[in-house]
Amino acid sequence: MGEALREPVKFNEYTGKCPVCGGEMLYAEYVYRIPYYGVILMTVGECRSCGYKHRDVGLLERREPRRIIYRVEKPGDERALLVRSAGSRLLIPELGLSIEPGPFSQGFITTVEGVIEDFAEKTRFLCEEGEAKESECSLILGKLERAMKGLISYTVIIEDETGLSDVISEKTIYERL
Repeated sequence: MGEALREPVKFNEYTGKCPVCGGEMLYAEYVYRIPYYGVILMTVGECRSCGYKHRDVGLLERREPRRIIYRVEKPGDERALLVRSAGSRLLIPELGLSIEPGPFSQGFITTVEGVIEDFAEKTRFLCEEGEAKESECSLILGKLERAMKGLISYTVIIEDETGLSDVISEKTIYERL
Protein backbone atom coordinates (compact mmCIF):
# COMPACT_ATOMS: atom_id res chain seq x y z
CA MET A 1 0.00 0.00 0.00
CA GLY A 2 2.47 2.60 -1.20
CA GLU A 3 2.22 6.24 -2.20
CA ALA A 4 0.43 5.29 -5.44
CA LEU A 5 -2.96 4.86 -3.68
CA ARG A 6 -4.58 7.97 -5.14
CA GLU A 7 -7.86 6.28 -6.12
CA PRO A 8 -9.84 3.94 -3.83
CA VAL A 9 -9.02 0.28 -4.34
CA LYS A 10 -11.71 -2.30 -3.50
CA PHE A 11 -10.04 -4.41 -0.87
CA ASN A 12 -12.68 -6.89 0.29
CA GLU A 13 -16.36 -7.86 0.01
CA TYR A 14 -18.28 -9.93 2.54
CA THR A 15 -21.72 -10.47 4.08
CA GLY A 16 -22.84 -10.24 7.68
CA LYS A 17 -25.94 -10.03 9.86
CA CYS A 18 -27.90 -6.76 10.01
CA PRO A 19 -27.97 -5.29 13.54
CA VAL A 20 -31.47 -3.90 12.91
CA CYS A 21 -33.49 -6.74 11.34
CA GLY A 22 -31.12 -9.72 11.30
CA GLY A 23 -31.17 -9.83 7.49
CA GLU A 24 -28.12 -10.11 5.26
CA MET A 25 -25.77 -7.13 5.05
CA LEU A 26 -23.48 -6.78 2.04
CA TYR A 27 -20.21 -5.01 2.93
CA ALA A 28 -17.43 -3.60 0.75
CA GLU A 29 -14.09 -2.28 1.97
CA TYR A 30 -11.91 0.21 0.12
CA VAL A 31 -8.33 1.30 0.81
CA TYR A 32 -7.35 4.89 0.01
CA ARG A 33 -4.55 7.33 0.88
CA ILE A 34 -5.70 10.81 1.91
CA PRO A 35 -3.68 13.85 2.95
CA TYR A 36 -3.08 14.36 6.70
CA TYR A 37 -4.44 10.94 7.72
CA GLY A 38 -2.53 8.55 5.47
CA VAL A 39 -3.92 5.16 4.43
CA ILE A 40 -7.57 4.67 5.39
CA LEU A 41 -10.04 1.80 5.21
CA MET A 42 -13.56 2.81 4.17
CA THR A 43 -16.27 0.26 4.97
CA VAL A 44 -19.76 0.56 3.50
CA GLY A 45 -22.61 -1.84 4.05
CA GLU A 46 -26.29 -2.11 3.27
CA CYS A 47 -28.94 -4.54 4.44
CA ARG A 48 -30.75 -6.21 1.58
CA SER A 49 -33.90 -6.60 3.72
CA CYS A 50 -34.51 -3.33 5.60
CA GLY A 51 -32.09 -0.93 3.88
CA TYR A 52 -30.02 -0.14 7.02
CA LYS A 53 -26.72 1.44 5.99
CA HIS A 54 -23.39 1.21 7.78
CA ARG A 55 -20.53 3.60 7.01
CA ASP A 56 -17.15 3.72 8.72
CA VAL A 57 -13.70 5.11 8.08
CA GLY A 58 -10.65 3.86 9.91
CA LEU A 59 -6.96 4.45 9.61
CA LEU A 60 -4.71 1.55 8.81
CA GLU A 61 -1.86 3.35 10.56
CA ARG A 62 -2.07 3.55 14.34
CA ARG A 63 -1.08 6.64 16.34
CA GLU A 64 -0.50 7.40 20.02
CA PRO A 65 -3.61 7.41 22.27
CA ARG A 66 -4.68 10.97 23.02
CA ARG A 67 -7.25 13.30 24.49
CA ILE A 68 -8.34 16.17 22.26
CA ILE A 69 -9.72 19.27 23.97
CA TYR A 70 -11.41 22.03 22.00
CA ARG A 71 -13.13 25.04 23.54
CA VAL A 72 -16.00 26.86 21.81
CA GLU A 73 -15.85 30.41 23.18
CA LYS A 74 -17.33 32.65 20.49
CA PRO A 75 -19.40 32.48 17.29
CA GLY A 76 -17.35 30.84 14.54
CA ASP A 77 -15.56 28.41 16.86
CA GLU A 78 -18.36 25.88 16.27
CA ARG A 79 -17.32 25.61 12.61
CA ALA A 80 -14.10 23.71 13.38
CA LEU A 81 -13.79 20.40 11.53
CA LEU A 82 -14.21 17.39 13.82
CA VAL A 83 -13.04 13.86 13.02
CA ARG A 84 -14.22 11.08 15.36
CA SER A 85 -12.95 7.53 15.01
CA ALA A 86 -15.44 4.74 15.69
CA GLY A 87 -13.80 3.66 18.95
CA SER A 88 -13.44 7.08 20.53
CA ARG A 89 -15.47 8.72 23.29
CA LEU A 90 -16.82 12.25 22.71
CA LEU A 91 -17.91 14.44 25.64
CA ILE A 92 -19.39 17.91 25.98
CA PRO A 93 -19.58 18.18 29.79
CA GLU A 94 -21.26 21.60 30.02
CA LEU A 95 -24.18 20.31 27.95
CA GLY A 96 -24.29 16.84 29.52
CA LEU A 97 -23.68 15.19 26.14
CA SER A 98 -21.60 12.16 25.24
CA ILE A 99 -21.11 9.63 22.47
CA GLU A 100 -19.75 6.34 23.80
CA PRO A 101 -18.05 3.72 21.63
CA GLY A 102 -19.93 0.49 21.11
CA PRO A 103 -20.04 -2.53 18.81
CA PHE A 104 -21.88 -0.62 16.05
CA SER A 105 -20.17 2.76 16.53
CA GLN A 106 -19.33 4.60 13.36
CA GLY A 107 -16.64 7.16 12.77
CA PHE A 108 -17.58 10.46 11.16
CA ILE A 109 -16.25 13.73 9.83
CA THR A 110 -18.35 16.83 10.52
CA THR A 111 -18.07 20.14 12.32
CA VAL A 112 -18.58 20.81 16.03
CA GLU A 113 -21.84 22.45 14.97
CA GLY A 114 -22.78 19.23 13.13
CA VAL A 115 -22.29 17.17 16.30
CA ILE A 116 -24.58 19.53 18.25
CA GLU A 117 -27.14 19.45 15.41
CA ASP A 118 -27.15 15.65 15.57
CA PHE A 119 -27.87 15.78 19.32
CA ALA A 120 -30.65 18.33 18.67
CA GLU A 121 -32.20 16.08 15.99
CA LYS A 122 -32.22 13.09 18.34
CA THR A 123 -33.64 15.24 21.15
CA ARG A 124 -36.45 16.48 18.87
CA PHE A 125 -37.28 12.87 18.00
CA LEU A 126 -37.42 11.86 21.69
CA CYS A 127 -39.57 14.87 22.50
CA GLU A 128 -42.01 14.07 19.66
CA GLU A 129 -42.26 10.50 20.94
CA GLY A 130 -43.22 11.79 24.39
CA GLU A 131 -40.00 10.58 26.06
CA ALA A 132 -39.55 13.92 27.87
CA LYS A 133 -41.72 16.74 29.24
CA GLU A 134 -42.43 19.64 26.89
CA SER A 135 -40.78 22.17 29.24
CA GLU A 136 -37.60 20.05 29.45
CA CYS A 137 -37.56 19.69 25.67
CA SER A 138 -37.80 23.44 25.14
CA LEU A 139 -35.02 24.12 27.63
CA ILE A 140 -32.65 21.50 26.15
CA LEU A 141 -33.36 22.41 22.52
CA GLY A 142 -32.88 26.13 23.28
CA LYS A 143 -29.49 25.41 24.83
CA LEU A 144 -28.45 23.22 21.88
CA GLU A 145 -29.56 25.94 19.44
CA ARG A 146 -27.35 28.51 21.22
CA ALA A 147 -24.47 26.00 21.25
CA MET A 148 -24.83 25.39 17.48
CA LYS A 149 -24.42 29.12 16.89
CA GLY A 150 -21.45 29.45 19.25
CA LEU A 151 -23.45 31.74 21.57
CA ILE A 152 -22.52 29.79 24.71
CA SER A 153 -19.14 28.45 25.77
CA TYR A 154 -18.51 24.72 26.03
CA THR A 155 -15.74 22.16 25.71
CA VAL A 156 -15.53 19.27 23.26
CA ILE A 157 -13.37 16.41 24.56
CA ILE A 158 -12.48 13.35 22.49
CA GLU A 159 -10.68 10.45 24.17
CA ASP A 160 -9.20 8.17 21.52
CA GLU A 161 -7.05 5.10 22.14
CA THR A 162 -6.19 4.90 18.43
CA GLY A 163 -5.15 8.56 18.15
CA LEU A 164 -7.16 8.95 14.95
CA SER A 165 -9.70 11.56 16.03
CA ASP A 166 -9.06 15.29 15.79
CA VAL A 167 -10.52 18.79 15.88
CA ILE A 168 -8.80 20.81 13.18
CA SER A 169 -8.04 24.19 14.76
CA GLU A 170 -5.10 26.16 16.13
CA LYS A 171 -7.03 26.23 19.45
CA THR A 172 -7.04 22.43 19.87
CA ILE A 173 -5.13 21.03 22.85
CA TYR A 174 -3.70 17.50 22.79
CA GLU A 175 -2.89 15.37 25.83
CA ARG A 176 -1.56 11.84 26.07
CA LEU A 177 -3.99 9.26 27.46
